[in-house]
Amino acid sequence: MIIHLLDKGDFGTQKEAAWAISNLTISGRKDQVAYLIQQNVIPPFCNLLTVKDAQVVQVVLDGLSNILKMADDEAETIANLIEECGGLEKIEQLQNHENEDIYKLAYEIIDQFFSSDDIDEDPSLVPETIQGGTFGFNSSANVPAEGFQF
Repeated sequence: MIIHLLDKGDFGTQKEAAWAISNLTISGRKDQVAYLIQQNVIPPFCNLLTVKDAQVVQVVLDGLSNILKMADDEAETIANLIEECGGLEKIEQLQNHENEDIYKLAYEIIDQFFSSDDIDEDPSLVPETIQGGTFGFNSSANVPAEGFQF
């Protein structure tokens, strides 16, 4: 019921539902939060990240952060749910928010749960660091002698 109100209620009702969900992520049990996730709370919760009310945005960010922290080994799954519903893009936009607390929390969420340290990089594409802190690029690597044809 609360997820339906979060999604379809008027703004005042959505605001109260967001508070209730965020409070549950603080003082609720892990199985209660898992149930909310199974009931698809993430998309309507993330939709509130674009409202003009900074307090609501902060409550939702706090709730998402708590859900991700509580998820432990399942944090990547939750992060994927957030990304799939457009939540990551909304959180990224909040890094430019005028409210300092909001942009700091948005940055922390992205840094902790969406920054991939395990990205497979092609070592041949990483420039060589040379003396003086500059980069050296291999200018002859795989360039066709006749140039490129577009």
